[in-house]
Amino acid sequence: MAPIKDKILFIVTSALNADMGVVSRKDRFDQTVKGLLSIRKYVPDALILLTDGSPNKIDDEKLKALAHFANFAADFSDDRQITELAFNHQKSEAENLLLLKTLMLLQQDDGMKDIMSNVGRIFKISGRTDLMDGFDVEEHMIEGKYVFKKRMPTWLSDTRKEFATDLLITRMFSFCPTLMDDYMKMCENNIALVLQTMIDTEHAHFVNINKDLLVELDEIHCTGIVAGTGAVEIY
Repeated sequence: MAPIKDKILFIVTSALNADMGVVSRKDRFDQTVKGLLSIRKYVPDALILLTDGSPNKIDDEKLKALAHFANFAADFSDDRQITELAFNHQKSEAENLLLLKTLMLLQQDDGMKDIMSNVGRIFKISGRTDLMDGFDVEEHMIEGKYVFKKRMPTWLSDTRKEFATDLLITRMFSFCPTLMDDYMKMCENNIALVLQTMIDTEHAHFVNINKDLLVELDEIHCTGIVAGTGAVEIY
């Protein structure tokens, strides 16, 4: 009998020990905990995988503390490729590589493969993002599709706007597990495009996603803290 795919997996990406932005490391930690608690509030039975790509090694104490709020943790702060990108402030490239390696872990680790056999939806959500009233996981339960917040017009003003006409908010989105290979390839394409054109990951996602597989929502019902300014945005 085939396994029942009734589990929801949240992949929470973070950079707890980042050097960029105005948010302190202590605030990053506290805000990450708050975001994890919001997932537990709105999706109590969710599986939560915290994956971190900080340019500086994370203290064991921090990881142990966060383990109380997540089911699993993957520490990539000692991964040379990711940390080099993060250290050089290549944020978009580092984000895509972190996601790529996290999904590879899900496919290759025997324990995670067993868990994934029961997962019916994967959410990617950035650390320091809080779910809010109005969030409904059922809006995302669309087989064989990506679900993103509705595309936004580009803010680019140079010739890149001719191909990167819009962007997709990547703070939170979801996809069907059947799209894992497709999304991993997209991450590879995103990295190449960012390196070639210097656009960001949100523009790269719009350029490279298969639009036939894309479902867009007017609102995704979350708030997030912008690292560069500390401002709170509602999505």
